[in-house]
Amino acid sequence: IRFSTEAESLFDDMKKVDKDSRETATDFVNALKPIGGTAIQEALVLAAKTVKSSEKKGRPTMVIFLTDGRPTIGETNEDAIVKTVTKAVGDKTVRVFCFGIGTDINTHLLDKITDHTKAVSQYVLPQEDIEVKVSNFFTKISHPVLAGIDLKIKGDVRVTQMYPSTIPDLFHGDQLIVLGKYENKSGDKTVDAAIQLTGYMHGKKQTLTYETAFPKKQKDNGFIPRLWATRRVGYLLEQIRLHGASSELKDEVSTLARRYGIVTPYTRDR
Repeated sequence: IRFSTEAESLFDDMKKVDKDSRETATDFVNALKPIGGTAIQEALVLAAKTVKSSEKKGRPTMVIFLTDGRPTIGETNEDAIVKTVTKAVGDKTVRVFCFGIGTDINTHLLDKITDHTKAVSQYVLPQEDIEVKVSNFFTKISHPVLAGIDLKIKGDVRVTQMYPSTIPDLFHGDQLIVLGKYENKSGDKTVDAAIQLTGYMHGKKQTLTYETAFPKKQKDNGFIPRLWATRRVGYLLEQIRLHGASSELKDEVSTLARRYGIVTPYTRDR
């Protein structure tokens, strides 16, 4: 899909990759010219409509969105664009991966889009090779392992403030680390519990269960609280970047930073 002052799709729906479709697509891309404005909302709505025409339940569908600027045509309000794109995507299996190229990028907008679609944003600076970054990304997403992941703890234990709060899809070679706080509800006893991981593999729902134990207190592995605090601070800073700096968010960042020795823009010596 080409977009500048308006958006134009090469195909009306998804096409099988063969010699003819590849040549047609290559000719289309080679003819692109950097002219006109930046109709971001129109392009993403058209992309969502295109991929949903051949979507299969449980299988992740990926839109790769490349832009070198900010929305200048049509809707330009960030929240309105995110709301419209999220509604157009609809199904939870559609991911919108954003590539921002250059330095004049609306990172807030791109990060909001990827956050709402459980994807990620990547940025390519002028001195970096976009071909290398896109190739590395394609190599990764070509081998999905588990999509639509949900993590639950079964047992007499309360788990809060888990990060990442929204678990992304898992690809071959990835490592998934989730950090959180837990409260043992059974006094001084160790609680036997189960970690239940569910998701879709090749379109079929899979459930993986891991038996474990949650002690009331544990003095070993003292480095873990700081790892959690670092993730928590990162989450709070991201909320500040996306939604503005409220006094509550800044105070919590400062408190965690002082307690765990984390450098942040809001850390102050006392």
